[in-house]
Amino acid sequence: MRGPAPFITTLLWVLALVAAEQNDTSICKPPPDWSIGDEVPMAATNGRVTVVALLQASCGFCLVQAAGMGPLRDKLTGQGLTNISYMIVNDQSSLSKLMYRELKRRAPPGVPVYQQASAQDDVWNILNGNKDDFLIYDRCGRLTFHIRLPHSFLHFPYVYAAINATYYEDFCQNCSFYANITYTATNKSSVDNTTGVKSEQHLETKILDHKKDKHVAQNSGENHKHNDRRESHEEHGRKPHHPINRKGDNQENHRPTNSNKPPHSNSNGPQPSSSKQ
Repeated sequence: MRGPAPFITTLLWVLALVAAEQNDTSICKPPPDWSIGDEVPMAATNGRVTVVALLQASCGFCLVQAAGMGPLRDKLTGQGLTNISYMIVNDQSSLSKLMYRELKRRAPPGVPVYQQASAQDDVWNILNGNKDDFLIYDRCGRLTFHIRLPHSFLHFPYVYAAINATYYEDFCQNCSFYANITYTATNKSSVDNTTGVKSEQHLETKILDHKKDKHVAQNSGENHKHNDRRESHEEHGRKPHHPINRKGDNQENHRPTNSNKPPHSNSNGPQPSSSKQ
């Protein structure tokens, strides 16, 4: 049998202290009889951990709590905790009855939402509960945790911790359902946890490999650029040096020559003689 993780144990101690302060004497006892019309919801939960949420349809935050039960269930299911019953009980106020369909719409698929009749005994009073309370029952139908505000807010880990612990631990003792079912669930959870660790390690390895490849690619690119510059400089050094010609020089160099005309001839008149008279 696998015990709860250390952080879960700490949370359970907090819940136990809260229950002691509230003088909750219903712990480890079956719930009082309650029904919705002719249906007795708790009768079909024998052998399963059961989560009962007291949510008010006319309360905006209660609708958020109802929607939050979906991710909570998915998280537990992903860890191998599948043999759990979830249910929601709406209160008896007229406005909550009018909003019942909205509460049912917000609830996760497969989670029943029960509406009390006006004439029946109030289920919330029977369970000594209030708005946003979560009651957790073990596989033998005995109350293990009654989580009240503010600990029952699902963005806190207390409800999750209570369900997790009740799933694996026979707190109230002498429940025969824990002997075999817990062992099977533990094995499945161990496989899931091992798979999760391997997946995280594989993901971490892929990230490291990606960073390494990126670093190598960057270095290769820098080396390639450096080699290109060096080859460019070497090629430039091999090119012949051509001095820049001025405009006049250019024209002089490209002026056509006449082989029949004597050099320095002047067509305007005879040239002066260089000999003395």
